[in-house]
Amino acid sequence: MKAAYYEAQGAAKDVLKIGEIEKPMPKFGEVRVQLKVSGINPSDIKNRSGFLGPMSYSRVIQHQDGAGIIDSVGEGVPKSRIGERVWIYEAQAAGRSDGAAAEYVVIPADHAMKLPDNVSFEIGTCLGIPALTAHRILFSDGALTGKRVLVHGGAGVVGEAAILLAKWAGAWVATTIRKESDRDDVKQKGADLIINMKTEDVPKKN
Repeated sequence: MKAAYYEAQGAAKDVLKIGEIEKPMPKFGEVRVQLKVSGINPSDIKNRSGFLGPMSYSRVIQHQDGAGIIDSVGEGVPKSRIGERVWIYEAQAAGRSDGAAAEYVVIPADHAMKLPDNVSFEIGTCLGIPALTAHRILFSDGALTGKRVLVHGGAGVVGEAAILLAKWAGAWVATTIRKESDRDDVKQKGADLIINMKTEDVPKKN
């Protein structure tokens, strides 16, 4: 299979390679996903650049998030999952060197979540670390119904997910932006108050 990987840390242009490697096989409790879309996160860049420390493996296929179709399962996983559309998270995480920047990836079965037929693979890929981060930040302390929420950086991927989730949960949402060109986008996501951090005093807005 084809994969994008690195064997030394550094700038992408210097260390990333695209080549053929052996297709992985799922073991007990694992599934193999034929990827349709792969998603990059800041942690992928930080690991590849060396910002988070030295490499833990001699070769790393980066990207933790993605979406695709399960094409093989290991022992302990129902064969009925073969053919299932899924979104995946933490593919290249602790204990695993191979992530989603490849044609196939093997991950624990509980890291492959069913993706409804009416949701695109592109959207599914965004349901990994960005959406999980937004969900954790919003709901770790309880329900949001009737509460006021401030989302910094509403035009970013995590920010957009936070706006959508907070509105879904019944909150009033304010969000900050850095560019006026982002105003319409966050408004469409449901933000009740939009504050330009470059031109407005955030603490004084309400």
